[in-house]
Amino acid sequence: MSVEATGETRSVVTAATIREILVERAGVDPDVFAGNESLSLAELQIDSLAVLELQAVLVERFGVEIPDEAVTMTVGEIAAVANEDR
Repeated sequence: MSVEATGETRSVVTAATIREILVERAGVDPDVFAGNESLSLAELQIDSLAVLELQAVLVERFGVEIPDEAVTMTVGEIAAVANEDR
């Protein structure tokens, strides 16, 4: 049964959620994000394994997928993509 059919609402994926997952599940240093909102994950030195972990957690928690190219995106762009069509 779909979320719409049950009347449930889905949680919004925020930039803070993305950062939290990368820190807690992928071991990224939280200080790397300070003042770097316009930098891509690659520019922040976040590797593809961390992105794979992020993808897995987003599917598990929110039922959303982000593209493999997420490493070239900013945290805010990833959150926007995760919330499309929700």
